[in-house]
Amino acid sequence: MKKRSTYRLLVQSEEKSRNILEIALYGLVAVSALASIWQFAEQPNALPLDKVGTAPEEQVEVQIAS
Repeated sequence: MKKRSTYRLLVQSEEKSRNILEIALYGLVAVSALASIWQFAEQPNALPLDKVGTAPEEQVEVQIAS
């Protein structure tokens, strides 16, 4: 009588329809991740980063506490 290992039983009982479902599911996960990244990349910049800082005419006053 042949001794059957757990690994051999798992390999032999592999379901083909499950593999197709897993491939489709992983594909949908990848596409949804890319879509969400693209969605946030296309949003306009809410912060006015090009206006950050002081204008050349303005002088910054520094108060030293003593």
